[in-house]
Amino acid sequence: MEYIKKLLEAIGLQGQRIQMINISSAMGSQFALQAAALNEEIRQLGPNPLRDPAGEEQDVEHVTRPTEEIS
Repeated sequence: MEYIKKLLEAIGLQGQRIQMINISSAMGSQFALQAAALNEEIRQLGPNPLRDPAGEEQDVEHVTRPTEEIS
């Protein structure tokens, strides 16, 4: 997860947009609470910064590998 968060940061997305939780299938209400909390957190981060105002995805091919190694 930390590697993916660093990759997201490297391309201009906030690493907080991804999270992992471990919940059993018997914990449906806990899953709903966690999903709602993550949804609110993402909503507060705002729209995808890689999209232009018209909603079109921007070309991210120009993104280069970060100067420091992601590990």
